[in-house]
Amino acid sequence: MTQYNSRFDTSLKAKHFLPKYWGTWLLLALLFICSYIPASLKDKFAAWLADKLYSANFLKKRKRIAFINLGLCFPEYTELEKDALMRENFRSVAQISLSLGEIAFRSKSFLRKRINFVGEHFVKEAEAAEQAIIFLAPHCYGVDFAGVAAISARGYPLSSMFNDYNNPIFDWFVTNYRTRFSRLNDKGTLYHRSEGLKPCIKSLRDKAHFYYLPDEDHGRDNSLFSSFYATQKATLPVIGRLAKLGRAVVIPTYTSYNAKTGKIDVICHAPLNTVPSGDEQQDTDLMNAAIEKVINENRAQYMWTLKLFKTRPEEGLKIYK
Repeated sequence: MTQYNSRFDTSLKAKHFLPKYWGTWLLLALLFICSYIPASLKDKFAAWLADKLYSANFLKKRKRIAFINLGLCFPEYTELEKDALMRENFRSVAQISLSLGEIAFRSKSFLRKRINFVGEHFVKEAEAAEQAIIFLAPHCYGVDFAGVAAISARGYPLSSMFNDYNNPIFDWFVTNYRTRFSRLNDKGTLYHRSEGLKPCIKSLRDKAHFYYLPDEDHGRDNSLFSSFYATQKATLPVIGRLAKLGRAVVIPTYTSYNAKTGKIDVICHAPLNTVPSGDEQQDTDLMNAAIEKVINENRAQYMWTLKLFKTRPEEGLKIYK
């Protein structure tokens, strides 16, 4: 089978060990240490730290964006309800962040035990039918755990996109841990977003599944407006074409950190059997409805701090100014 290797260079160079990068290397060393600390201890410290930092000045901008998003999506929420949700959101960010090193440094067997994979039978059924899968995964804080620890670590071949971090150490680190298990398969890869969807379609046709994050705002010219909770969202209308050209089934997927069990819940819903429908608007509406449904598994772990609604139906309206 064919490997579709990214043209984006994420290899380390001698210059990446110069003093200006030592802070980054120290951070990776801390992630390595944290990966061997029991989850119960990490979670308590992370929750305490998040509560302490919640009112910090450097987080005010992100909190403001989140409150605007929550107000658009859930106009029935009071300010106290938004605040409670975002406090839980910040705890989840801290808990997942301190666990991130596990994906890079711990064994496949360890990672599989850390995952509670709900709905895996949908994946097995698609594989048994020799169907490629588009994992429709909205932005939540545990997305890497789903792709690496739930899907790749179980031997399912997977392709996905990445954006560079403008930090070559992070680029090297993230691209390597995201492919550490998929490299063992003979198909699937990680490629840069600038390369477009062609590598994804080729991978899907080779039965390498695709991990697709569909909920970014790509601007008016590239989008259709579709309902998203109580508002309208500029949405990239490609899910139908991806499913058709890749001959793939679409499985909505969500990742939620469960501090009570100390595990990461990766939740697959039933496939969207009506996609592709042949109608871009209908497919986009069905996709957003599916995204809402998986986010409702745990609204507090969605990335509400993103500028999800930067493009509004009313031209010229800037809600995040």
